[in-house]
Amino acid sequence: MAEEQEQKNTPEFKEVEADVINFSQSSVNDVNAELVRMSLSLAENISATEVSLQQGAVSRVEADQMTLYQGAAGLVEATNINLSQAGACFVRSEDAVITNSGAGVLISESATLQDSQVGVIATRQLKGESIHTVILLAGQVDAPVETFLDTPRALLAGLASGVAVGLVFLLGNLLTKRRK
Repeated sequence: MAEEQEQKNTPEFKEVEADVINFSQSSVNDVNAELVRMSLSLAENISATEVSLQQGAVSRVEADQMTLYQGAAGLVEATNINLSQAGACFVRSEDAVITNSGAGVLISESATLQDSQVGVIATRQLKGESIHTVILLAGQVDAPVETFLDTPRALLAGLASGVAVGLVFLLGNLLTKRRK
């Protein structure tokens, strides 16, 4: 029989471990469970098979399936992630679906974005509509993307930076040899 814990209107917990955990208007440091459901709650670290967070915030999540609705997350590592009207700093996943949301960095095998902004996108396949990004590194793009730096430009910028740094070191070595 599955163990289930439910915490409501409880201010703070240090560490919670169970098969199924439901939080509402709570704060917790560490959560370890198969299934975590949180609403209007805060968490420091969550490790679970499935996480559902609505109108809350979490610093770090490790999960197979992560759903975040109208919330915020720091670091998210999940096999599948779904962000809706949410924000995340760093997202790493195999499959990401981001809708009306924002993220700092997205690293994913496959990503589908709708009306979203991401600082840096690194993915093999990108799909969606109305995507805004600063840097895009993608193998295949099937979406209209507004980008400042796409894959060819990023490679060119990296090459130019490497050449510039190399020339500075070369000139520095030549100047130090002449002084000796």
